[in-house]
Amino acid sequence: MIQDRLYKPTKDELTYHYCGAEAFTAMIRSRTIWHTAYSALNDATERKWGFTQFQDAADKLRKDCGAEFIDRITENVRLTQDYSVAMISSYSLNGDLLSQWRAYADDGRGFAIGFSFQELEMPAKPLRVLYDRAAQRHELTNNIKHVFETERRLGFKYNEQFRQHWFHFGLDLCAYKHPSFTEEMEIRRVHISAAALSKDSKRIFPLGAIDGDGVRRSGPVEVQFRVRGGVQIPYVSLDMTDGGKNSPIKEIVLGPKNPDEEENIEAFLANAGWTNVGIRRSEVPYR
Repeated sequence: MIQDRLYKPTKDELTYHYCGAEAFTAMIRSRTIWHTAYSALNDATERKWGFTQFQDAADKLRKDCGAEFIDRITENVRLTQDYSVAMISSYSLNGDLLSQWRAYADDGRGFAIGFSFQELEMPAKPLRVLYDRAAQRHELTNNIKHVFETERRLGFKYNEQFRQHWFHFGLDLCAYKHPSFTEEMEIRRVHISAAALSKDSKRIFPLGAIDGDGVRRSGPVEVQFRVRGGVQIPYVSLDMTDGGKNSPIKEIVLGPKNPDEEENIEAFLANAGWTNVGIRRSEVPYR
């Protein structure tokens, strides 16, 4: 894994998921969060960007680290691109951001749901997105050099531990995004499904989730499809309450063009079993 990208929230820090009214209603009622296949997200370079930065960093180290080492790590990282599907839910550290309202919350008519990430227990890895290209290259270069030095001390065994390290490293590359998205201040949760490739098709099937300590977090999670803009969108639906143990929603922000009233939202939340949730309206002057 890319240890620096693992998100570790500070105490009482909230992260906000922007959405339209229908998605908000469905999430509150079902107590689940949809994690959408990376290919359906709004960033056209999603996941490809991180792999490209890795390739460039690795190629620049080919002389120092040797062609065999670079080829082996590239081969293992490439497997993640071909044989896995990153299912992602996105959050922002800013709960009242105009660009988020416009892009993800029905042009300001929707909601931003404030979650306590410490209570948001799901079989999906929390990653903090890095946008600065120079910082990405620096981070990748340091990681590659560190493993190279370790392998050199061990005699370049290229064993299963080596292969697993670079496979999981490749999965975390989705934490690198194009600099133009910097304003989003994104935290993402990533659940991995598998991709089976054949000559004529690509099939997505469910996997279980195992944490960094090797502890199984979930069994296989069903891959579902929904239609958006006439396109079939793969996703998985994950319980946000850890089986009813947690209540991670702490705040609801109504968008700047949201026509609903705070009292209605308070009643809706209470009827759905959500209590002690703060409600406020956006301060963005957008009409």
